[in-house]
Amino acid sequence: MPSAPEHEFEKKLGYVVAAFETQGYRPRDEDVYVMYGRPGQLVGRFTLRDNRSLLLFVFTCQDDPAPVGLHAQKAMLRQRYRDAKWECPRILEELDKTTELYFDSVSQIRMNRWTNGRVALTGDAAFCVSLLAGQGSALAMISAYVLAGELLRAEGRHEKAFPKYEAYLRDYIGTKQQGAERFATALAPKTQVGLWFRNLVIRTFAVPGLARLAVSREIADLLELPDYRWPAAVD
Repeated sequence: MPSAPEHEFEKKLGYVVAAFETQGYRPRDEDVYVMYGRPGQLVGRFTLRDNRSLLLFVFTCQDDPAPVGLHAQKAMLRQRYRDAKWECPRILEELDKTTELYFDSVSQIRMNRWTNGRVALTGDAAFCVSLLAGQGSALAMISAYVLAGELLRAEGRHEKAFPKYEAYLRDYIGTKQQGAERFATALAPKTQVGLWFRNLVIRTFAVPGLARLAVSREIADLLELPDYRWPAAVD
């Protein structure tokens, strides 16, 4: 891959995400993801084991860089959500208590090449689709499988295997990244109209079949993986 600063390959999607765990938070809705939104902001919570809950913030951040350090990150969250309703005052109280906070910009990695010389990248290092979209583990396994398979077919000749690895996955990954951009916008819409439409779509998911119809293009894997005829294991 080209040698250059990381920011040349990072495409920021205009959001920041923060999350932390808390013990004994109430209310508690078992096995339910609950969220509150207003334009450009989302707060969510869902239950974990042992009476723990995960609290999540997603908000637009076009110009300001994500701050470094727990104190500065908490200050930014308090400022952004200081007048928010719902359970936000209670959640900000829990935020004050935590000593561990995940905080990062939402971004993708986009590279024209995933290989250079004898070096090849897979998974998030090559084409992170973003935290909000998920699928990182699945795409890492798919890319590792194809890379290993092409090296097998080429009998270890990387100069032959690497171009086929990239050619096989390039369009597929591009589709996943485009879908991830749309998903980020849909999760935390930047306008009141967008928020209304998102809530309307979510309510329709209760109708059997509509959820799959609405989001299958973003999450369905239509890629047919090659059968590389792996050699039999030797005891």
